[in-house]
Amino acid sequence: NRATVIEGDSRVTTMRLDIIGKVDRVSLGLLPSSEGGWLAAVHSLNKETGGWLHVHGNVPTAERTKWALWLCSQIASLVRESGHEGWHVLCTHIEKVKSFAPRVDHLVADVFVGSQSLLNAVGCDIGNRCKTGIWQEDKRAWLCCPDREDTPTCALGAGVLDQRWMMANTEH
Repeated sequence: NRATVIEGDSRVTTMRLDIIGKVDRVSLGLLPSSEGGWLAAVHSLNKETGGWLHVHGNVPTAERTKWALWLCSQIASLVRESGHEGWHVLCTHIEKVKSFAPRVDHLVADVFVGSQSLLNAVGCDIGNRCKTGIWQEDKRAWLCCPDREDTPTCALGAGVLDQRWMMANTEH
């Protein structure tokens, strides 16, 4: 009873089931990119504290860090647009699920999106290092997102994954 699976298009089900601002975790498992569901996921997070996004994507092996920085930067923009100016967006872990194709990996990024109080509650001490960034396990240090991050080739509409239809608003 700790998790509830809500099937369907999150852009529709979040409104239909009235879960906006009430969710602690969102799994965004659509491949090759879950980009079309990020806004609905951010809106679904607990409105007081935030929560976790588990973001899947097919990413060129050489663009792993670039993708993670871009992902956090994009989600931070959505967070600001949603009125949560003080929230952090921090990728704490990236897991390679499997090799999807030559030089393309299926990755899942665990991204904390929320308030300093929730960060403190889970024991994450980043001090004043950055509000948006990724944890570099090999260096045991935070890498803060630059003001503008280059778009990776796996982003929707930016390269080989031209699927802009996923970004369209759904009227239901």
